[in-house]
Amino acid sequence: MQFGSDLGITNDDIEKISPQITFITSNADIEAIALVSQEGYQIAFSALPQYHVDGDQFCGLASALLMTGRSTIQRLFEEDLSEVIVRAEDGYIVITNAGRLVIVCAGTVIDTLMKTVKVTRIAAKNLAKIFEGR
Repeated sequence: MQFGSDLGITNDDIEKISPQITFITSNADIEAIALVSQEGYQIAFSALPQYHVDGDQFCGLASALLMTGRSTIQRLFEEDLSEVIVRAEDGYIVITNAGRLVIVCAGTVIDTLMKTVKVTRIAAKNLAKIFEGR
């Protein structure tokens, strides 16, 4: 079975997705990044070695936050969720809707949170375009 084929992701799609992940990792000060489906299926995960987190656990927690946020926004505003930002004293998680996919980033430098948000928004728009009409 080809990677991502059960989600309808082709080799051509993967070649288009990869530069967006590189864009994020090159421009955001993050320790972990994942790309998941809207349903929480892990497509890609990477973390710095010192950031001790399991990829499945990271994506699962992000999926739970995403589902809760999506349900809340839909009921309150009757629109689609754009992003979820969870911040603590020593870190943050940004979950950004990218059409059929979701970008999940985690960082520990609070001063770079807004830069990470901006970078993921740009990448999300580009990723959404890859799957438009499908």
